[in-house]
Amino acid sequence: MDNSTSDIGDILSRIKKAFVTRFSLRTDQADDDQIDHNIRSGVELNGTYLWTLMCAILIASIGLNINSAVVVIGAMLISPLMGPIMGIGYGVGIYDFRLIHKALKNLAIATIISFITSAIYFYVTPLNEAQSELLSRTSPNIWDLLIAVFGGLAGIIGLTRKEKSNVIPGVAIATALMPPVCTAAYGFVHGNMSYFLGASYLFLLNCIYIALSSVLVVWFISPEARRKINEKLQFRLKAFLLTVVFVSCIPSVFIAVNFVNNQIFNSNVSTFISKELVFDNTFPVDYKSSYKNKTISVVLVGHELNEQTVEDIRKSLAKYGLPDTKLELKQVGVHEQDINAIRTALAKDILANNNQEAQKKEQILETIQAEAQSAAQKAKEEKETLYKGIADEVYIQYPDVNELFFADAYISKQSAENKFSEVPTVIVLSKKVLKKDVKKKIEKWMKYRFQSQNVQIIFVNR
Repeated sequence: MDNSTSDIGDILSRIKKAFVTRFSLRTDQADDDQIDHNIRSGVELNGTYLWTLMCAILIASIGLNINSAVVVIGAMLISPLMGPIMGIGYGVGIYDFRLIHKALKNLAIATIISFITSAIYFYVTPLNEAQSELLSRTSPNIWDLLIAVFGGLAGIIGLTRKEKSNVIPGVAIATALMPPVCTAAYGFVHGNMSYFLGASYLFLLNCIYIALSSVLVVWFISPEARRKINEKLQFRLKAFLLTVVFVSCIPSVFIAVNFVNNQIFNSNVSTFISKELVFDNTFPVDYKSSYKNKTISVVLVGHELNEQTVEDIRKSLAKYGLPDTKLELKQVGVHEQDINAIRTALAKDILANNNQEAQKKEQILETIQAEAQSAAQKAKEEKETLYKGIADEVYIQYPDVNELFFADAYISKQSAENKFSEVPTVIVLSKKVLKKDVKKKIEKWMKYRFQSQNVQIIFVNR
């Protein structure tokens, strides 16, 4: 029994030792002097640093302006902004207030130069539209905070190693310090305070949590450069850090909650449309939804749905988690523009690799087109029959009439706010001027034959 217990203890001890060895930060840690030198040199603000910074910020601005993720990533690789932020964290970790002051000052100078450089670019560029790469930096949330934390941890661990690695460039890409500055500059130049404040908050969030991560690692490795300060000052410093961390994360939590709710809403809308708006000869070609306004607007093409079906669809919103959502259905017929809309919808499905849905819509489209063509042909034949009958009867009753022109005229009246109305029109050509009573008889008879009082009769003699 004792031997068995001893064996288990040895196994657990070896597992613990292997675990500690594997995850130890001491194994390849640089000596304290090298760590101190590496971090302090990154804080320095010299000519090379500033020129590199301005080039990086211009590249990032262009990348955001033309919506190129590759260009933005390239700018982040060049960016030297990580140095002062790591310096702040290291300074707090070793209680070097002079280093903290220097790093803060240099970070502020670098940020101002970056902001001005980017603002000048966005002021002179002819491309003014905000692209998706830029918009993604305007609503920071809790996930951006977590990226900054883990990025900061990876960054300070990389800086404290003997051998240089690709950790720092990777952290620069992940935490994305440059794009928020560019986005803030864009918002400032174009007077969009929402963009300016959102991007500024994201930049501030990144700086705070990268520095915080650095502080935690520095406290853990306890370098020799760490100074001793009295417990009261230590307590005040830690209380200040906790306050900054707590206050800075509050907005991101609210934004994250709104983001999650918005994603859930959009997912529910997508499920609702795919489940409830599926019919044999009708399908949605486009839809827009708004979580803020709780609205869904859907464009349907094909056979028109009756009122009862529409009401049943609206009642089904609740079971998809959309109880207070307003549904607007726009049902359109199959005209040329509607065919184009359907083709666009089919292209979207194909691009999304949704071939099955695309094939289904293609079949429905072919059926609808065939029905529309058949209906159009039938209407044309009916009109031709009507016109031929009218013409034959007119020529027999009124020999002086030698030609008839039939058309559907579009009439606009100023009193009707320039709205157009379609009116059947007949131009009567006669060899000589017809008498008034003959004209009245023709007008009366035409209205009877067209079954409409709005028929326009124009008499012309030649």
